[in-house]
Amino acid sequence: MRRLTAVLLWLIFAIPAHAQGPIQVPNPMAAHTLFIVLITAAFLAWAASLSIQTMKEQTHRKERQALRQHRETVLDKITELETTRESGTLNKESHKRRMRQLRGELSRVIDKLQSSSSGEKKHA
Repeated sequence: MRRLTAVLLWLIFAIPAHAQGPIQVPNPMAAHTLFIVLITAAFLAWAASLSIQTMKEQTHRKERQALRQHRETVLDKITELETTRESGTLNKESHKRRMRQLRGELSRVIDKLQSSSSGEKKHA
């Protein structure tokens, strides 16, 4: 009788469990893991964006500083040219030609400075 009971119990419990295969237990941390991965990805994207924006701003500042220095150099050349003309060592034709070149160069530098500053206002 005991043997029959054991066989019946085995048939009732062991065979259906064996026939179903391994039992899949859901991972209770799956949602948390996905959330952490998404938050980490968002943070890394933000950090990369901030880094790129900072580099662009630094490059823009350096370009504007170079333009300002170039403007000052051209103004110094104009002053030097006027001093040379007043001393009488430069003829009128050479003075006019050189002054036209320097004014044109100064105009281009100022235009670049103004266009870069208007670009800053648009981004602000």
